Amino acid sequence: MPTILLIRHGESKSNAGLPTSCPKLVELTGKGLKQAEDIAYILKSQPAPELIVTSSYLRTQQTAKQTRLAFPFVPEEEWPVHEFTYLSPSYWNEDTTSKDREPLVKAYWETCDPAYVDGPGSESFEQFIERVREVKLRLKSTEHDKIVVFSHQQFISALLWLSKRDPGDLSPETMMDFWAFLKAHPIPNGDLRRMRIRRRHESWQPESISQMFEREPVFVRR
Repeated sequence: MPTILLIRHGESKSNAGLPTSCPKLVELTGKGLKQAEDIAYILKSQPAPELIVTSSYLRTQQTAKQTRLAFPFVPEEEWPVHEFTYLSPSYWNEDTTSKDREPLVKAYWETCDPAYVDGPGSESFEQFIERVREVKLRLKSTEHDKIVVFSHQQFISALLWLSKRDPGDLSPETMMDFWAFLKAHPIPNGDLRRMRIRRRHESWQPESISQMFEREPVFVRR
């Protein structure tokens, strides 16, 4: 029964409301770096992972650094588990903040077109969900007993959403369902979620980094 640990990156400058110039190159704050140390400290108290996975984005690379140092012999791989970048990176060219981009975010989700691509460097909701589904299949077919995945809130939320109610075909209604799910189940920076995969069933037990090792998860079959 493979165990997957899904970790959202530590607090980034964008999360803290600071200006940023490129979604892929957003750095961690001092608080985010401390969260990365806390993650590694907790993971060192557990059996070593067999694989460490990160996205290509700088903030996950920085979050994973302390864990990589704690397990120097564990192989590392970069998977397409990066954030859903639905706004064109051109909006970051002049060091905008998340507050500055709020009207663009609002307009994107109000348009609610699964096939819409905002511009170069962005992806549609359809492309995003297909990417998440491919990673989900990759996790289900893994030969490793324990994988640590450093990723992002929307990607982790999409994995949870698809596990609970994969809609198959995407529509404006299912896109809004995901947006509502994301808002109803926020994932804090530095949070760690555990998933155990059965042969035919998946079991998801969302527990925060401070709770997850205090008790065994409850498995829900579907």
